[in-house]
Amino acid sequence: MGLRTPICNVCLRSGILCQGCENKLKEGRISELDIKISRTLFEIAQKRRGLEKINFKHAISTSGLIVLMVGKGEIRFAVGVGGKVVRELENQLQTKIRLIEEGAQTRKLAQDILTPAKVLGVNVLYSEGKEEHRVRVPRPHLKRLPANVKGIQALLTKLTNKNITVVFE
Repeated sequence: MGLRTPICNVCLRSGILCQGCENKLKEGRISELDIKISRTLFEIAQKRRGLEKINFKHAISTSGLIVLMVGKGEIRFAVGVGGKVVRELENQLQTKIRLIEEGAQTRKLAQDILTPAKVLGVNVLYSEGKEEHRVRVPRPHLKRLPANVKGIQALLTKLTNKNITVVFE
């Protein structure tokens, strides 16, 4: 089966984009970051077993943090034994990496991104016909966040298409 990425295997191996992948990039269906991470994962997959089971969907970046979306149930393969795959990816990209599953609920998504900080819960507030989701985090865990609060809020909002605020209690 092999590693599945937003770009085709020919582009992964060659280092240049074919017409189909070039069109995806121009249309905005994939980003330069997706291409860079796809190629990096491909390089790591040549050295390590287990990555062939990953279906890498796309990546989103914020201040000092990259979030990779993989298929449902595939995080364990992307992390690797003892976290070696993620560590190698972090070393090559020189930034923190978080993995999320496609189709995950808001709370699971927030917990995966905010780790090692703890998520107490996600509240939904309804006001004036609008929904606001509040991700509650203990105040002492503010120092444990992988990126700044505004960046994390923007990331969660983009991933869920919901208005999300991170609050500290």
